[in-house]
Amino acid sequence: MSEQADQARLERGYRRLLACYPASFRRDSEEEILAVLLDSAQAGQRRVGLAESADLIRGAVRMRLRPPGRPPRALRSAARLMCLAAAVELGCLITIAVTFSSVRLDILRHDPAHWPAVAAQIIIDAAAAPLGMALWLFLARAVCRGQDWARLVSGALFCLLSAKLIAALADHAGAYARADLVAGGVLWVLALAVLALIFSRPATRYIQPQPQLSR
Repeated sequence: MSEQADQARLERGYRRLLACYPASFRRDSEEEILAVLLDSAQAGQRRVGLAESADLIRGAVRMRLRPPGRPPRALRSAARLMCLAAAVELGCLITIAVTFSSVRLDILRHDPAHWPAVAAQIIIDAAAAPLGMALWLFLARAVCRGQDWARLVSGALFCLLSAKLIAALADHAGAYARADLVAGGVLWVLALAVLALIFSRPATRYIQPQPQLSR
């Protein structure tokens, strides 16, 4: 009776760890893997060992992060461009922090009445840069996983960047406006290239058959 209780306790421990894996994987393979784990357990073992737990959790994390199959080159290239766009956002944030004082002095010297508007824009851009970085990286992962909604969000982001670039072209607020224009132009070009890649025929063929992925 004690041996059966020990095995039942060990089985519950394994099942708790296997619950970390995607549902589709558990549905197809959980019982088989559980049988192998129980057969390879030591006699009288009651708990899952620490090293064994770490291996199972590591496997679950890899499986959840790994794209379902190898995405086409177009999507991999789009993901790289998205990571580059995140790096540009980081560069913008660093530039804002480094040049804030000099930009402020320059505008106050030549056009002090325009400083409140420029200051407000700088604050908005500084707050938006970390969000932009996170969004680009999140979209890169989603695109590689074949999630169709990421293409729609990328399209909306391109429209937002287009509107911002048009606003920057209409602004003539000195050094900061020029720097903002350059950064906006680089992001716009990257976003356009991303759209061309993720809406290409190979990318569409990869995404369309699997609109929903396992959790």
